[in-house]
Amino acid sequence: MAETIVNDVLVIDGVTMPPLKKEGLVITKNKIWSKNTGRVANGDMVGDLIAVKYTLDCEWPPLSAEQAKIVDNAIEPAFFNASFLDPATNTVVTKRFYAGSPTYPVYSYVSGIKTYAGVKVTIIQK
Repeated sequence: MAETIVNDVLVIDGVTMPPLKKEGLVITKNKIWSKNTGRVANGDMVGDLIAVKYTLDCEWPPLSAEQAKIVDNAIEPAFFNASFLDPATNTVVTKRFYAGSPTYPVYSYVSGIKTYAGVKVTIIQK
């Protein structure tokens, strides 16, 4: 059965992440060039495009401790599969990723319950 994913929804290893902040998913397609890439004497660019890899900058609105744990558990492994909607093709893309260092700013301790605001992590295609 195919996954149904809408804008700004992120699924990691089959687990739907908490809803992202409005405009909280920034998708970048990074071009990876060969070693021989550069400008030649006449100023023209030369080189070979080896691959295009995704980087996903993710930011969440205030999260409960339980929601923050879902994110943390998902990105804890060295590598994981992530699915998201590619805006250029409007199709679901699933690729292998690793995560940068997440941030969990404590927003509030209301009634002894922690809430985290602006939780962020960058995940990079392997």
